[in-house]
Amino acid sequence: MKKNNNVKFLIISTFIIYLFWGCSLKDTKQGIVDNQMDEQKDDPKEYVLIETLSAKDYASYDGIILKDGFVSTPEIAVQIAEVILKKIYGEKKIERQKPFSINLENDIWIIEGYLEQSYDGGVAYMEIRKDNGKIVKVIHGK
Repeated sequence: MKKNNNVKFLIISTFIIYLFWGCSLKDTKQGIVDNQMDEQKDDPKEYVLIETLSAKDYASYDGIILKDGFVSTPEIAVQIAEVILKKIYGEKKIERQKPFSINLENDIWIIEGYLEQSYDGGVAYMEIRKDNGKIVKVIHGK
């Protein structure tokens, strides 16, 4: 009988330890996320960097496919181009090249900057795939 009680005690003790250990790991992970969020609250960015976020968490899910593609309009293509071109060449240089010229050719958006006749130099040029938003080419003339 005593041996049977020891087994029950061992099983119950193990279960209780497992519960507390599992909860403490979850709390620790959440604590890390909460601390990261607290540190970034004063930052006016519209995102929170979470190092525990992983593509592996979503590997078993199928992604969506849009019939018209992810970059379905010239407005979206220009917004993407503008963000990337400003990062590469600087805001002033790209702002001077508006309005952009745009054309859809073989499901690739072609975006080109504009310069008035009085300006010397080249313009930014970018190609973006309509279906998935992949940047195919970025160059700037001289």
